[in-house]
Amino acid sequence: MLIFLGLSAASLFSFAASLDPFLNMWDERFHALVAKNLMLHPLKPTLYDDPVISMAYNKWDEAYIWLHKQPLFLWQIALSFKLFGISEFTLRIPNIVLSTTLVLATYRSGKLLFNRNTGYISGILMMSSFYLIELVSGRQGIDHNDVSFLAYVSFSIWAFIEYYYSQKKYWLYLIGAFSGMAILCKWLVGLLIYLGWMILRIQERKLRLSENKDFFIALVVTVLVALPWQLLTFSWYPTEAMAAQAYNSLHFTEVIEGHGGDFWYHFKNFDTLYGALATFCILLSLFLSYKSANSKKLVISIMTMLFATYLFYSMAATKMPSFTIVVAMLVFIFLAFLIDYFIQMVKPGLLQNIVFASTILILTTLRVDPTIIDTRHHNDYARHMIENRDVFKALNLPDNTVIFNVTGRHYVEAMFYTGLPAYHFMPTDWEYEELIAQNRRVAIFHTSDMPPLPEYLNHSDVIIINETIHAYE
Repeated sequence: MLIFLGLSAASLFSFAASLDPFLNMWDERFHALVAKNLMLHPLKPTLYDDPVISMAYNKWDEAYIWLHKQPLFLWQIALSFKLFGISEFTLRIPNIVLSTTLVLATYRSGKLLFNRNTGYISGILMMSSFYLIELVSGRQGIDHNDVSFLAYVSFSIWAFIEYYYSQKKYWLYLIGAFSGMAILCKWLVGLLIYLGWMILRIQERKLRLSENKDFFIALVVTVLVALPWQLLTFSWYPTEAMAAQAYNSLHFTEVIEGHGGDFWYHFKNFDTLYGALATFCILLSLFLSYKSANSKKLVISIMTMLFATYLFYSMAATKMPSFTIVVAMLVFIFLAFLIDYFIQMVKPGLLQNIVFASTILILTTLRVDPTIIDTRHHNDYARHMIENRDVFKALNLPDNTVIFNVTGRHYVEAMFYTGLPAYHFMPTDWEYEELIAQNRRVAIFHTSDMPPLPEYLNHSDVIIINETIHAYE
């Protein structure tokens, strides 16, 4: 059954990764471009790898040194590009690998916490999560970053559960490593496992340092994994690192880029992340799982991580749907326990096995709806983005070309597909002269329905691209 679960997850997530043969806007195209540039210099994340125009590259969507996100998930994509070539599908291969492994880790964690059936059902719930499928496909913001963050936080919790039951020392190193890797995806919420661990030790009344050597061993590993990158960026790119840290810290106190909401935003969004009726079922599942747990102290520590995550992000001013997805494994395990709780009410034997198998089939069928997937991935947006991709890929420009007047933020896709610097504005006369002095060619997207070009651009050396780019953000 476990092999079937793993193969099914890998197949479904591979299908998800193949849904969009283009770069999605938020924020996949940025991740793809930075990862592609990292292939050339792994310790220097750039968006504009060739910042030829003299302008302020100090915004996250117009940056030279791109420190808007931690780098691990970008390194993963760069490695995938290196191994399998550069394409939209290879961009998403790390998502396939991590999500498939996450399904197996969810199964194992549910089995250890409760029983085999709970583990299997929780793995099915994770595998069939439409929200996770959309993250893997790159369609749901913030795509690859959230998949990696969810995976590594979940792996740290899985390793913690394994350590609790086995007390084998190597799990300590895995707890620390996975937590550090989570930090290298999306910062300090990657330390979530240590909150649950502290709550467990408080319950066990193990508060002396001598009783918590294992805790500090794991924590040291986390620091060793996560700290070097922070030191490197503040040493090599101090201005950019300080600006990125200041901007990211504003998410808690200010509404960033219009992503606001009230305190109950994430609770209202619960069904969107976890499926219909999840909000109605979660409190009952938490209550029953606590009553039935073999280790109530461990379950309390697990629940604490779930509650703390929702409280933290509910207090933050900036709200985005994916913020709380980091505890999806825990939510699915508790919901799976509730489903199995009712299955166990059926008389053991053939009938109970039939009910269990039918439940698995119904859950998968209802949650993976081909009609919804088709509607989401075959529409005007998809058609326009494919047409934009085709325009960029068909451009056959000299290597010294700089592209201008790319609509919206589609200059990001232009740079990914052409390998040339691209900008959303027209060059000024002095910028044009500066480029000519650098022996650069100028290419401009300009169609007949646009205002005439300035006189200084009416030059035989200027390449006019008479193609329309469908304008999104």
